[in-house]
This record gives sequence, structure tokens and C-alpha cells, in this order.
Amino acid sequence: MMNKFKKIITMFFLAVMFTSLLSIIERSYLNYNSFSYDYFVENTLSEIGAKNIVTGIYLEYRLFDSLFEAGILLVVVAGVLFMNKKDNEIK
Repeated sequence: MMNKFKKIITMFFLAVMFTSLLSIIERSYLNYNSFSYDYFVENTLSEIGAKNIVTGIYLEYRLFDSLFEAGILLVVVAGVLFMNKKDNEIK
């Protein structure tokens, strides 16, 4: 019974996250402007010195964002593995 309840809760949270993601994507398309695109095209070479704009954006503008995303992913995976280990010990 408890296992079935966990599956239902998990599916509910996945559905909420999926619908939230879809609404965020929809709003981002509606609010699109070219200010950031124009800024990066005009200023990447002068500010960073990178000839490749994508590399310049990832290595200079978004470096810490990417590092923190990787750190959060590591913590989440460790938490899931820890919870899975605890569930296996209880059975």
C-alpha cells in the first residue's frame, strides 16, 4: 500500500513539474525580444575576446551558473541514492 502511495505522489509531482515547465516555455516565447541577442553579438568579442560567441557565453557569462547547476544535480542524485538505500534497508 505504501509503495503504491509513493508512486502516486511521484507521478503527481512529475505532472506538476511538467506543466510548470510547459508554461515557462510558453511565456518565454511570448516575451521574446532581441535585446540580449544583439548585446551578445555586438559585445562578446570586445568584452571576452572569444571569436566563438557560444563559447564566450558559456565560459564567461554563464560559468558560475553552469557550475551551480552541476552541483545541484550532484546533490539531487546523492539524495535519491540515499533515499533508495534507506527504502531497501526497511524492506
